[in-house]
Amino acid sequence: MLRSMLVQAASADQINEAQNGIAELLRQRHRIQPGHDDDFIMRNQQELAETQNAAAETMTALLAGIAGVSLLVGGIGIMNIMLVSVTERTREIGIRMAVGARGRDILLQFLIEAVTLSSIGGLLGIGLGVGARSSLLPSSIGPHLSPRTPW
Repeated sequence: MLRSMLVQAASADQINEAQNGIAELLRQRHRIQPGHDDDFIMRNQQELAETQNAAAETMTALLAGIAGVSLLVGGIGIMNIMLVSVTERTREIGIRMAVGARGRDILLQFLIEAVTLSSIGGLLGIGLGVGARSSLLPSSIGPHLSPRTPW
């Protein structure tokens, strides 16, 4: 039983003509009557490339969704940490306001703390990602990829 067959057209302009001719010949050899479905599948390189591009787009959307959820969870975590920080530091806030600090000054202090915490966490995440990439991928794969011809 023949499972697959690779055929090459003389030029890119003749791909559809060759594919139609092969389909016609296979329908004759398989004795498929007009109006009935083919019992074979034909694919060309363009269809395979389109399928691969669709899969890559799906993966990109999936990873973007995961990144969005991660950012949301990280934001909620930072919010909770800052809430606990404010709750635990009410005495410090009271002393600062008694000494003359305005509400805006205290808000600025907590904003700077939150931005610092977020930045450090982001930099650690980037560092861990780069480290994981370089330890998991072989050194031959990287930004210096070049296409190789089989001949």
